[in-house]
This record gives sequence, structure tokens and C-alpha cells, in this order.
Amino acid sequence: MNLSLLLARAQQAKRQSGKSILTQLLEIARLRKAYGQIGPSEYFDYGLFDEKKHNEDSRKEFVGWSTESLINDQFNKVEWAALSLDKIMFYTFLEGAGIPYPKVQAIFSTSGRFLRETPTFTTSKSLADYLKSQAVYPIFVKPSHGNFGRGSYFLSHYDEASDSIVFHDGTQSTALKFTDSLETKLSGGYIFQNVFPPHPSLVEICGPRSCTLRIVVVVDKQGPHLLRAVWKIPTGQNVIDNFKHGRTGNLVASVNVKNGEVKRVIGSGENGEFVEVATHPDTGKPVSPITISGWPVIEDLCLRSARLIPGYRLLHFDIALAESGPALLEVNYRGNMDLLQHASGKGFLTHELTKALEDQKVLRKEIAEIVQQTLREQQGNTGA
Repeated sequence: MNLSLLLARAQQAKRQSGKSILTQLLEIARLRKAYGQIGPSEYFDYGLFDEKKHNEDSRKEFVGWSTESLINDQFNKVEWAALSLDKIMFYTFLEGAGIPYPKVQAIFSTSGRFLRETPTFTTSKSLADYLKSQAVYPIFVKPSHGNFGRGSYFLSHYDEASDSIVFHDGTQSTALKFTDSLETKLSGGYIFQNVFPPHPSLVEICGPRSCTLRIVVVVDKQGPHLLRAVWKIPTGQNVIDNFKHGRTGNLVASVNVKNGEVKRVIGSGENGEFVEVATHPDTGKPVSPITISGWPVIEDLCLRSARLIPGYRLLHFDIALAESGPALLEVNYRGNMDLLQHASGKGFLTHELTKALEDQKVLRKEIAEIVQQTLREQQGNTGA
């Protein structure tokens, strides 16, 4: 953040809270040195200058972007990261475990990667022919290696009269031109996934848009349990529900992990600030307070999935709220924490997470001692 913008936001915070700019700068300096390493822009984004909402202790619970990876790495083993980075591998894993995920109708991979009972196309010509004659639209297309929706496409339908694929925004392309454009060297292949119809309870609120949850599960000495949850709410013409600090126009809601109740929903205001929202901007229907339908089933899906991945002890799940029931979209090895903090208005570094971090330190020490003891025993046997 440049100095002029920093001063402008500090002036705005002063008008809003009455807190002097010097006091704000001192608070920013203290938070920067704290474990969460909150930066100036985050200080203003989270409204940490507001004494009515935050005291010194609650400010220190917020986590800055530079600390997110540090916390995730305390819980998760890097050698398990492939499940997060590669979707074909992840869906193969889920298929074997019987965990539901949105149906994949085709894979494009020049190296012949495959998924059980799913056709694989190894040339752009064969894929183009499929899209023209056999594909079931609409289709969401995404690279197997990818995140944040990068490299994704929403195929609305195939128009036979113009021999073109029509995208969600109305633009068109011949099938072969589109398939030729798909990058195959770094993507790990492309997944052509059915667009899941939303759960009926959400159609009236959000319209016929696909919605997802981000649910964080922590594994401590007592086992896995839900830590935080947010509901990502798409708006306008968006086909992806990413929030991206409010830049997309989408909304994000904090969800009570005990019962699925939604109480606080935020969006981006006219000046880029975050504001609480009561109704969906397109349908005018209330977005809170409501309860996410089938919450016990969603919780069970997350807990069962967490038990399958012993290398992750802080799991950031994306759950599809589909008409047929909840389905697991992906697990994030290094999930963003700002989304959760914005939605709830509370820091991620709560007492519960701090205790789990301490448990992790003890566990790593115990494992290190077991490894050392095993090495000593092996050396002793070799010497004998």
C-alpha cells in the first residue's frame, strides 16, 4: 500500500472511530510484530481501529497473509500437497473412498490421464468432436492443476447452426479452436465437469447458481472437528463464487459450525469497504438469518474426509451444495484465512486454534523422538 493511500485510509478511520492517526500507526506497528503479522491494509480491511468491535487481544487473533502459510505448514505435511494441487488425483482418491464429488463427464489429457468410468480424450480433435455431438451442457471446465478459478471456462451450450460453443458470457468459438487453446503441458489435463444444480433451498435465494461452502476442519488430540465455515454466495453474471476481497461482487457469509446457521453476510461497498448485507442483490431475498439445509450430512462428509488424509491436520474443504446433496470439490493445503476473517469479523487465531498448534508441537516432538530411537536401534543392530 502506497503512503498516500495509507494516509487516506487512516483519515477515514479517524473520522469513523475518532482514533488519531498516530495511535493507528502505533497499533499497526505492534500488530506487525505480533504472531499474526497484520499489515497496514489488513488493519483497515478488518476494521481493527474500531474500539467498539476490537480490543488489543482480539486484534492479535487476526492473521495476515504472510502468516497463513506458516500456520498451514505447522499442521500439514508438504508431501501430501499433491491431493490439493492435482484434481484428477484427488477425484481418483475420492472415488476409491466412496466420497461424493460433482460428476466429471470427460477428461482432456494428451498423456492419457484418466478417471474411473470417465472418457479421456488425448487430442483436441477428438475432444472437439465430443463437445459437438455427445457432451451434456452446461459444462464447467478447469485445469487439473489450478486454483482461484484460473484457466476455467463455463460452456453454456453448443449451437449447431453456427457450429460454435457458446460460453456463459455469450461469446462463441468453434469447438476445435477452443480445444486447441487448452494448455496441456502445465495444466495436468483438463476436467470437464457437470455443472451441479443448486440445492432447492438455495434457488429462491440465489437463483439457479451453484453455491459452495468453505469449511475448515482441525485435527487435534480428540480427533477432527469443524473449526470455521463460510458460505460463498455468487451474484450477477459470476459463474465462480470466489470472493477475492469483494472485487468480484460476490458475497460471503459466516456459518455457525454447530448448526449451519447463517447470521452475518458481507459484500463490498461503494468505496471498496466491506459492508454487511441483508438481502441478495439479484433476488432481493434474505440471505440471513437462514440455516444451511442438511448440515449434519455436511459435517459428516467433512469429518469422514478428514480421517482419510492423515497428512493434513488443518483441512480447508470446498463443499458443493448440490441438488443431490453435498459433494466434495477440493481440499486446500494452504487455504486462505482472510475469507474466514472477513466473513465472521473475528480473527482466525482463536484459543482453540492456538491450543491445536501447541498440540502439533508436542506431536512433532514425539515423532522426532520415535524416529531417533528407531535410528539408534537400527545402528545397534548393524553393529551387532
